[in-house]
Amino acid sequence: MTLTERQEYLEGGFEKVECARCEALVRVRKSSPQQTSVQWTTDATRLCAAKLNALVPTCRDLRASIDDAVRAGKLEVS
Repeated sequence: MTLTERQEYLEGGFEKVECARCEALVRVRKSSPQQTSVQWTTDATRLCAAKLNALVPTCRDLRASIDDAVRAGKLEVS
């Protein structure tokens, strides 16, 4: 895999989505209606109202914000 291909694999298709509750900003890619990839930054993890950890691996509010972004056409399912 070339460097360009690797960069496209890691970054391609991601869009920024902000949680409506705590304003945590993450990068999201929807590969299908069932599959969602989320890249968390250190700042987003600090801001997240769910206080993510091994026992709380996801945030319902962010999930709702991602679903809203898809419905609004801001995040494409590819």
